[in-house]
Amino acid sequence: MEVREELRQVVQPLADEEGYELVDVEMLVQGGRRVVRILLDRPGGIRVGECASFSRRVSDCLDMNQTIPGRYDLEVSSPGIDRPLRTIESFSRFAGQRAVVTTVHAHDGRRRHEGLLLEPQDARAGVRTDDGQEHWFDWSEVKDAHLLADPWLHRRRDGGAR
Repeated sequence: MEVREELRQVVQPLADEEGYELVDVEMLVQGGRRVVRILLDRPGGIRVGECASFSRRVSDCLDMNQTIPGRYDLEVSSPGIDRPLRTIESFSRFAGQRAVVTTVHAHDGRRRHEGLLLEPQDARAGVRTDDGQEHWFDWSEVKDAHLLADPWLHRRRDGGAR
């Protein structure tokens, strides 16, 4: 089983017990260190103290189950304003909001699609770009997706207007 899925299976019941939405679980390497990143949310947002408390519970559980051998850093936080969209249900929940969707293969000549999320149809995700065109892709083709709180910030961070 993939480590990410194994982590999700350990963390999901704990999140459910607390009434949190488990937005994402990642295992990555940053600066030569292994990092387990858990993103939680709940209606009204999640507080720092809740993240700290949850982090202690998860750490104890991961250590007890020896889910991750060796050393790692554990980060528990809110998904932030650029919330990742990891399920087709999240596309439905945030339909009408601005997002960036990156696909595995090029669709309509590009892999990166920025615009308003459309309500999913038949397991297909969609984005309406600023020029009014709709771009649809099978959910399996979505490589990455996240909300855009302020598109201007993204343009500046990427080095200029697109």
